Amino acid sequence: MSAQPYRSYSEYLRHPAFLAVRAQVMSRAGGRCERCGDAARLEPHHLRYPKWGSFDEPQNLIAVCHPCHCGLHGKES
Repeated sequence: MSAQPYRSYSEYLRHPAFLAVRAQVMSRAGGRCERCGDAARLEPHHLRYPKWGSFDEPQNLIAVCHPCHCGLHGKES
């Protein structure tokens, strides 16, 4: 068994520790994008990626709509 709690970013996104923090962030947002305020399906966005092997804190994530998430990454929605 690996000493790391996850082996890939995909595993990280499914890990119970990340899912718990994600749930807190989505609850905090109350169904509204924390960037533009629109009521939309929300996605978590990292303000800074955590050190590999560690997990996020709620203050390191924001809940954003897909267009805002794309904009934060410099992509078209």
